[in-house]
Amino acid sequence: MTKGKTVLPLLTLTMLLAACGNNTDNGNASNKGSSEVSGSKAAIASPSVENKSVTLKVLVASDWLNEKKWQKVFDDYEEKTGNKLDIQSAPVNNYADLVSTRLATKDAPDLLFYWGQPGNVTKLQPEKNLLDLSNEEFASRINPAVTKYFLKNDDKLYGIPVTGLNVAGVIYNKKVFSDLGLEIPKTYDELLTISEKIKAAGITPVYEAGKEGWPLQLFTFSSVANVMKKQPDLMEKINTRQTTFDQIPEFVDTLQKQSDLQKKGYLNKDLFSGTYDMSLEQVATGKSAMIFQADWAIGPLLEKYPDAQIGMFPMPWDGDGYAAISDPIGLYVLKNSPKAEAAKDFLNFFSSQEQLTKYFNEVKSIPTWTGLDVPLNPGTADMNTFVEQGKAIPFFNSLAVVEIGDYQSILQQLYGGQLSPNEAAKGLQSNIDKNAKAAGIAGF
Repeated sequence: MTKGKTVLPLLTLTMLLAACGNNTDNGNASNKGSSEVSGSKAAIASPSVENKSVTLKVLVASDWLNEKKWQKVFDDYEEKTGNKLDIQSAPVNNYADLVSTRLATKDAPDLLFYWGQPGNVTKLQPEKNLLDLSNEEFASRINPAVTKYFLKNDDKLYGIPVTGLNVAGVIYNKKVFSDLGLEIPKTYDELLTISEKIKAAGITPVYEAGKEGWPLQLFTFSSVANVMKKQPDLMEKINTRQTTFDQIPEFVDTLQKQSDLQKKGYLNKDLFSGTYDMSLEQVATGKSAMIFQADWAIGPLLEKYPDAQIGMFPMPWDGDGYAAISDPIGLYVLKNSPKAEAAKDFLNFFSSQEQLTKYFNEVKSIPTWTGLDVPLNPGTADMNTFVEQGKAIPFFNSLAVVEIGDYQSILQQLYGGQLSPNEAAKGLQSNIDKNAKAAGIAGF
């Protein structure tokens, strides 16, 4: 997910890689700048005469390279194979348009980093442009929580996950909870009860980053996962317009609950000037007890506040909490590339036990691959239990047939009192209708 796409601070790919983020710099000096650029690092190992080196063109959003998590994989590949990677990038804000143009003008790369949601895979016209990976050996080693929802079209697998699995819920300060004698809430009423106690102690119960907007989406992404566990066909009905968001009482109720948090005084007073970085500082230092976020925030938080006592739990709802999961970034092979086989070999390299172990040992996120025993960040480890139990459902926007539009602006207006919960739901549906009509989807 990206800030503009799903929430993540898109999330940068590296956060995504760090599994999987909240929505700067990148891993290749030649990739800096606001326009599409390219560059490659010289191979360390010299190829043999019989096996001439290959240069693969790789297209990736520059924002996703921020923390340089992939650079080690790139370097290892070049060193061990003698091949080279020509890394080409562009800012995430116009990345989708760039990819569409490159595909349409026969200027496609050999390897493509792209979102994993079904709607985005469809945009790539996979039958025409992408190599079917369904029968590859590595396909069987991808976490079922990923292949159940992402990287596929018409039951064919077209990409591999190259970030960890991000989970959303409530990140909390363990020391605040301990000092106040609080237990992790299991129901929404219990969440309100502890919020009242936290407020009475002079601590902000929940910090919301209203200025940036995108973090406001995490509340409904997490709460709707609990709605969808009882209505698994909810997004199918939305995608075929059998119903609309404003006609789903449970969805409108999530917006009402979110709005009521402010009315009850459980949010920060600087809601509309609060930023993502400020929210991490607040919960890390115990000035706020909780934030609604995904675990992509934990790595950056602990890097800046290594002594912070942080934990995480699913959005409390009805006593049987489900985690909300974000789609991983995918890596795809362009099947019409004259170097498609070499590009597929890079996927084999990336998905090797050695490379995956190195990668996930560094990012400490929930692996999107099976058979790995790697350390997890605090909080992430708490949420992995729910993923392993099958109690995880994707962000609802990840399953939408089209982009949900500027949802964060709608939520800012909800908090500002310009929109009622029902009006906010109608605004979201209006975005869906507009984008679906533009895409020519039947029923809209």
